[in-house]
Amino acid sequence: MVSKFENYTTGADGDMHFESTNWRAQTFKVGATGHTITSVKLLLYRAGSPGTITVGIRAVDANGHPTGSDLTSGTTNGNTLTTDPFGELREIALTEYTLNPNTKYAIVPRAPNGSWSSNIVEWRLDQSSPTYGDGNYETSTDGGASWSADTGKDFMFEIWGNVIVVAPTVTTQAATAIGLD
Repeated sequence: MVSKFENYTTGADGDMHFESTNWRAQTFKVGATGHTITSVKLLLYRAGSPGTITVGIRAVDANGHPTGSDLTSGTTNGNTLTTDPFGELREIALTEYTLNPNTKYAIVPRAPNGSWSSNIVEWRLDQSSPTYGDGNYETSTDGGASWSADTGKDFMFEIWGNVIVVAPTVTTQAATAIGLD
């Protein structure tokens, strides 16, 4: 059964855009019990026609910044996002991937056909009093080649997936003394 896991969805009082070279990310930490990820929900809206939005989940480096290529990803049509500045909670399906317990990851959306002056996606965030303690806002101005953190902001997000069920193990032993009573 699909369940909601890590999330932050209160206090949206601002937004930051992402497009082809200006990327944003939100890091999050998986709890003590690992789970899979099947989708993310992000509070988004658009200006213009940004085209396809790709959302990836990435590992983070020793400094907590996104690193490497996507571990899993999915896409959505950015041209169908609302233009209402309060945004919509858009679900983006991902290829199912197992997230390890007590491990930090990053949600990294981008709009490859977007541009700085138009055709952008805005991601709603809490910039005045964020309380999500297991991650933070990240920004890149060079298409993800380098990142910087801002611990004073958190984007609105939900992680959806499945609990990892571990099958019980059964141990059998050879029979010993068999007799009649």
